Formats: sequence, C-alpha cells, structure tokens
Amino acid sequence: MTIEQIETFLSVINTGSISAAAEALYVTQSTVSSRLQALEKELGQPLLIRAKGQHHIGLTAYGKAFIPLAGQWTALWKHTQNLKQTDNVANLTIASIDSVNNCTFVSFFNHLIDSRPLLRLHVHTFHSNEIHGLVQNRQADIGFVFTQINYPDLVSKPVYRELMYLVCHRDSPYHDGMSCDELPAEQEIYLRWGDDYQRWHDRHWSPDRYALLTVNTGSTLQRFLSRPGRWAIAPMSVISQMRHNSSIIHYSLKEAPPPRICYQVTSRYPSPGQEEVIRAFEKDLALFIRDNETICTFEDWMLQT
Repeated sequence: MTIEQIETFLSVINTGSISAAAEALYVTQSTVSSRLQALEKELGQPLLIRAKGQHHIGLTAYGKAFIPLAGQWTALWKHTQNLKQTDNVANLTIASIDSVNNCTFVSFFNHLIDSRPLLRLHVHTFHSNEIHGLVQNRQADIGFVFTQINYPDLVSKPVYRELMYLVCHRDSPYHDGMSCDELPAEQEIYLRWGDDYQRWHDRHWSPDRYALLTVNTGSTLQRFLSRPGRWAIAPMSVISQMRHNSSIIHYSLKEAPPPRICYQVTSRYPSPGQEEVIRAFEKDLALFIRDNETICTFEDWMLQT
C-alpha cells in the first residue's frame, strides 16, 4: 500500500469521478484506475462500485469504512515527512470558502506570514459541502464554513458573526432603512449565502421569481453592481473589499437579513504534532477577530436572529 494509492482513492472520493481525480492529480485516468486496482488487490476488498455508463463513482460498504482510515494514513505520512525537516517548520492546511480566503482573513493570513516565520500556511478555497469532507479525510487541518453539518469525528464551533447589508451603485434609488418590499426582484444580483439566509430570502421574495443574475462567490458579485438600479445582499467582509470603488455604497434594511455565522471545523482527533499548531492558530485568530471592526466576536446570543 503506497501513499500515491491512498491519495488517489481520497481524490476520487472528493472529486466524484476518476476523470476529475486524474485532472486534479495531473495523471492519466489509466494511472488512477491502476492505483485503485492495486489498492483493492492489497486490501482484498473492492472499494468502488463500477457500473457501465456511470459518471460518478459509488462506494462499497468497505470503501465507506476505509475513508477515515485512509485519512489517518495520509496524516501519519505527512507527519513522517515533517519529521525529516531540521528547522522545526510547521505546516497548516486551511480549507475555506471564497469570502473567508479573499476577504475576511486576508490581513490575518498576512499577519501570520510576517509573525510566524516557521509556520507554512497552505490556504485553499472550496465550497462548504467539500470542506467538511477534506477535514474528515485529514486533507485539511482546519476548515471555515457557514453551514454546520454534524460529523462524529469533527468538531464544529462558531467563531465569528457578520452582519448583512444591501449593496448597490451610489446612483440607485435606494436608501438606509429600506424595506425589502421596495426592492425590485428583477434587478437583484443574487448569491446564496447559506441556509438561514435562503429562508429569510424566500420570506421576502418568491422562490419562483428570477433574479437578474445569480453568482456563487463574493468576488464575482461586486463586478456586476456597476449600473444604477442593480442591488445585492452581502456581508460586511465582502463590502469592505468594495470600498476602493467609490460608486458602490451599502445600506441597512428594515427587515435585516440574519447574521452570517462562520464555523471553524477541525478533527476531533488531530494528527500527531498538529494539535499544538492548531491551538496556536486559534489563539491568533481570536485576537484578530476581537480587534477587527468588520466582524463580531461570537457570543451565544448571536445565534438568536
């Protein structure tokens, strides 16, 4: 059993297909298939359900049970590689959604780079539903998401809250304290900010109606607010990145959207040597959140919307 075989198996699980895994690993599909077959032969059990014409892979019961073991194997292998280093460099892999990596934590990551020269950050952007799996499989040490999903081997805790605002072109006919009823649905640049947000959105605008444009990242959202009349809802971290554009302005709404709560996800059983690194990261993060004016330190009452 080799680390290449284990990582190939986990890549197939995370990407959903052999072709996507081959692309992610920069190898051919035949190489991926050969590694999987060799792994299955050594284990003596099939891991995948193979069916003709099936685009997405299926897992056997043995394959499902093997996932956490494969994650532990990968974590131990990484740890043995770290032991070879003589300068005590620590590695920390972080998987977050777009707005966290490109807005909220940009200055925080820069601070860590400057203040902790022996820490090597590996920051990757994924969707929330992918991040839980990456932490579960030990391919990421820490995840940051806005959707809480219960996994038996993961610890999920709220770390900060962001308020949401109406954002638009300065020449738009909108104002502070505006009611949702006054906003034209056909001019919305829509982004689904999470389950709580979607429920709030559906209470004020029919789920059957169509927005002007639907996007999936905060960095994309701001590119389409250049014309008067268009509007969107966004958290303050994303709005802060728009401040260089003097034509963009934000307002509070009469029926305020629910605050956006960010959850930190970690393994309940960190790999050897990583627990201390994660705890140090958490202390630095708590100080950053406390001193950052665009986000709120989490407290229990913030879950009440």
